[in-house]
Amino acid sequence: MDKEQLLSNYAANLPDSRNRNHYISYARQFLESADALDKEGVVKYLKGLKRQKRSAGTIDFAFRVIRTLFNVNKLDWPFHRGEGPQIGQRDEYKPALGLELIKIMIDATKDGKLDTAPACFLALSTTYGLRREEMCDLEPGDIDLKQSTIFISTVKKGRQRYHLIPVEIKPYLETYDFIKRYRLDEMSQMFWRVVNGSGLEALKPKRLGWHTLRRPLLTGLIENGLNLFAAKAFLRWKSSASELAMPARYYGNVVIGLEGTTVVTEEAKEDKEVFEKYHPFLSLWVKS
Repeated sequence: MDKEQLLSNYAANLPDSRNRNHYISYARQFLESADALDKEGVVKYLKGLKRQKRSAGTIDFAFRVIRTLFNVNKLDWPFHRGEGPQIGQRDEYKPALGLELIKIMIDATKDGKLDTAPACFLALSTTYGLRREEMCDLEPGDIDLKQSTIFISTVKKGRQRYHLIPVEIKPYLETYDFIKRYRLDEMSQMFWRVVNGSGLEALKPKRLGWHTLRRPLLTGLIENGLNLFAAKAFLRWKSSASELAMPARYYGNVVIGLEGTTVVTEEAKEDKEVFEKYHPFLSLWVKS
């Protein structure tokens, strides 16, 4: 079986979502780099990712993609249980921007120093902790400014959900049309447009990116008193069956009334409480 057929079989096994290309890209990269579909080929590919300074989490993700590729195509998987990439504490370099730097970025946006696109994505990132992939997947139909809602998908099997759009960031979403679709590398460059436009050109620590805003958002939510389950729901993390996965599917749905449809009534209440009581950055967007 040729590699194109292997990739085609893998793609056919994926759910029909906007995130499937993210998985396919890793499967394709592996197949293009592998001289043979064996243990040595997998190890060589993973070592290549490590040389590219990919994170331990990304390497583990790629390993799981390759394993599914093998299984779907009924190829012998050459690894035993426990032989996959091990993520040690030293591998987990997870920088987070401090509040003073985030405030500088937001102030630069409020002062009109950033272009429309970086201003919009900074507003989204500091409000919802969007992953890079989630920002790439946004489309015009995902934003409903009339109902003040935004639909966010995820590539990590977390819950796709609607969020309430707070008035503080609405002006920055109103000026952007979400028509252009960005690649992952382009969205990474977008972060540096924010950094440079904020006058922080000297800020060049290892692996600085959108996740350095997501991490302090989580920390701030919890330090401000939001319980961990609510924080996980707000940041769209995957929940196991033991964490009320089925109730979560029914919680906050579309309500049909006399004047049309209204979405996420319960989630809107939940977000409203987060914004009013627990959110660490939203107040920074208020114009003085």
